[in-house]
This record gives sequence, C-alpha cells and structure tokens, in this order.
Amino acid sequence: METYSKEALGEEIRKFTAANVQLVNDKLNIEAAKTKLETDKIRLINKKNILIAKREELRAELTEAIVALITNVQTPVIIVRDKLKVKRLLPFDKIKKMFQRFFTGTRYYHGFYNQNLSFDLDKV
Repeated sequence: METYSKEALGEEIRKFTAANVQLVNDKLNIEAAKTKLETDKIRLINKKNILIAKREELRAELTEAIVALITNVQTPVIIVRDKLKVKRLLPFDKIKKMFQRFFTGTRYYHGFYNQNLSFDLDKV
C-alpha cells in the first residue's frame, strides 16, 4: 500500500478539484448548447409550418385561377402582373404530339398577359 505525504495528497486533491470544476463547466456549456439548439429547432419548425401554409394558399389560388381560365368564368383575381414573370414559351417544334401542350401553354400565356398584349402583333 502506498503512502502519500500531506503535500502529495494536497496536490492530488487540487488536481481532482480542478478537473471536477472543468467537468462542471463543460457540462454547463453542453446544457447551454442543447438549449440553444432546441430553441433553434422550434424556430425552424415554426418557420417551416408558415411556409407550408403559404404554399397551400398559393396552390389554392393557382387552382382557382386555372379553373377560371379553363371554364372562361370571369372571377375577380387580383394579381400584380408587372411583378410576376412567366417563363416564355418555347417555339413550336413541329412535332404533332407536342402541339396540344404548345397550344395550351400559349392560351395560358395569353390569358395571363391579356392586358399587356393589346395587339395581335404583340401576341405573336
């Protein structure tokens, strides 16, 4: 069995005390980091839910607008046309099976920009 002097025991106690203090500080830092991560997680989930709700609203508006265009029913749809940009249609590539898609896309494009396309030359 080893025997320690009072100085050696005092030094060992100081080392263990310093190590214990460091462990307590590390534990507190970990708890603070966990709390911050949990807060960030909750904030991001809330933001995601808001974006999902907005997406659903926009889908509903888009569906209403498409149904109105297809059925030619005049419903009041407020859209700021100057701020929205629609991708220009690709030119017709003379493939028979693509004609329906091209024609439908052209009708939607003309319906959307009806106010800006006053003359037939603008529509072409």
